[in-house]
Amino acid sequence: MARVLISAATDDELDGHEQRQLDRHLEGCRSCRAHADAVASLARTMRLRSAASEREFVTRLMARSRPARLGRGGWLRPALAWCGVVIAVQSVRPLLLAEIDGAETHIARHLGASTLALAIGLLYAAWRPHRAFGLLPFVVALLATNVVSTVLDTIDGNRSAVAEAVHVIEMIGLVLLWMVAGSPGWDRMRDRVRTLRCRREAVRATN
Repeated sequence: MARVLISAATDDELDGHEQRQLDRHLEGCRSCRAHADAVASLARTMRLRSAASEREFVTRLMARSRPARLGRGGWLRPALAWCGVVIAVQSVRPLLLAEIDGAETHIARHLGASTLALAIGLLYAAWRPHRAFGLLPFVVALLATNVVSTVLDTIDGNRSAVAEAVHVIEMIGLVLLWMVAGSPGWDRMRDRVRTLRCRREAVRATN
């Protein structure tokens, strides 16, 4: 029982009564006192040991991190916020008035709600740019499905290309969000292009 209390005391899990009970026992028990000293010494060694240097881990972690990039002069955040405001304004009519080219009230309000959600996401990324990378997959999926529906509506003649031009601001917002997120995939694409150029030059040199 005393050794269980000693272990709990090491983790600061004893209440006042249990701690006093343990202290009284240790005063009269040399064996348990020696055990308590050994446990305390081991705990200090484990907690105060120096941290091992893991350069490879730090390198891998930094390579996978996505710090925000705000552009020269920090223009990306205001531009992204402007896109969010414009998209939010565009969502007012379908969301509150349920008016969008003769669509049913339920459908119009759903479209307005999704558009407002997109605007809130862009505004949040402009406020907290380090969150932009986490929002990117959602925004890409949302706008990709919108592009597909736009193309189908245009082909079917339900909407004109001019009427669908309202989605241009959404695409601009996506590009800005991608840039703020650190342009993921751009470095990999650039490395591939560079590799292909090197291969072509090597082939030309051998010929």
